[in-house]
Amino acid sequence: MIHRDSRKSPFYDPKLTLEDRVRRMNMRSEARISQLLIDNNLEKNVDAFQIIPFDGYEFLVPLKIGTPPVPQILVMDTGSLLLWVHCGYTEGGERSPYPLYVYSQSSSYIEDVFCETPMCELIMLKGKCGRDSKRCEYTYRYVTGMTRGNLASEVFTFQSPNGTDVTMNKRLMFGCSSILSKGADRVSGILGLSKRAISLISQLNHTGFSYCIGNINDEDYDLNTLVLGGEPIIMEDSTPMFMVIGKYYITLEKISVGDKFLDINSSIFKRVNYEGGMVVDSGTTSTYLPDIAFNKLKEEIRFVIGTTLKEHISSRQGELCYRGTINQDLKFFPTIAFHFVENAILKFDPQNLFRQDETDYFCLSVQSTDSDWLSQKLPFSILGIWAQQFNYIAFDINMMRMSFTKIDCDVLYD
Repeated sequence: MIHRDSRKSPFYDPKLTLEDRVRRMNMRSEARISQLLIDNNLEKNVDAFQIIPFDGYEFLVPLKIGTPPVPQILVMDTGSLLLWVHCGYTEGGERSPYPLYVYSQSSSYIEDVFCETPMCELIMLKGKCGRDSKRCEYTYRYVTGMTRGNLASEVFTFQSPNGTDVTMNKRLMFGCSSILSKGADRVSGILGLSKRAISLISQLNHTGFSYCIGNINDEDYDLNTLVLGGEPIIMEDSTPMFMVIGKYYITLEKISVGDKFLDINSSIFKRVNYEGGMVVDSGTTSTYLPDIAFNKLKEEIRFVIGTTLKEHISSRQGELCYRGTINQDLKFFPTIAFHFVENAILKFDPQNLFRQDETDYFCLSVQSTDSDWLSQKLPFSILGIWAQQFNYIAFDINMMRMSFTKIDCDVLYD
């Protein structure tokens, strides 16, 4: 996987400062949250359109499609249902830095998903058919635009850890998008990792997937890894996960700072009547907690740091920031941990709990679900990608469990 701001990203801008990158990351995160809010509201409407996160994405996956293989770069999204690619579009797509995949030039492209088939019925929760062609069509909407196309199947080639190409031994159904609009033309498509018969994971007959996130702040870090082959390795205690509109949710129970558990009633984290639960998301930067839990955590951090550091007044109301640098000033900061149902624990180092916003101050990368800058109160918590750094995260689709293991991603290449 390639982080959006990595030197290997086609969108890398060497002129951006640390402050610029953090600001843009926050903007992408805000766009993502807007889409998550819409998705949550759609839970009550089974005929709703799926929302696709173009502006809110952090990781890209390079692959090749067709025969001969055409290089593409797709957004890795744990909350999207379909694998789709720009192909033979009639409008949009002009800004994608990768070559166009033209389905008519591929000898392995097959249009083999039609009306009144199970796969067509699964798309967008209900299928739509072309009047004359009988092709299974879809329209995916998102906050700033849409993409439209039809289902087909094609040969896909992925990259192995040693850099060699690995072509799948079975054809994969995908969305061949022919019309794009505002926002959708920046990348080649979406690599959806949600759970459903139409998704990539289900088509590969894998029992799950996993990924490892390293140092997002390091522009040269290139070991972020998405693992699609075989079964996910559950290396630590796991916690049950559940699905809501294609998103993976888990249930937080307790938060500890050092040896101390914060005085928080666990009931505020549970999902009841379309609210609660924690989304494990690949597109949101910060982590979001219910206001009560956020304030308790902020109070304890203030108590631990005391007067050794001076607070910095952030432009975001309610955000906790300090003057100094994470590496120098938080060397002896106690471990903060999230404790999930059935004893799965996610431990945070200062580097994935705080974010160096500028060279002279840093901020807590946890915010309230009731933050003033949000368009509305978040009805759920979010485990953002910043908190997932330095962890191997396994999604066992068969058992519907998730685990977190603190590792260096390079061990996956041994």
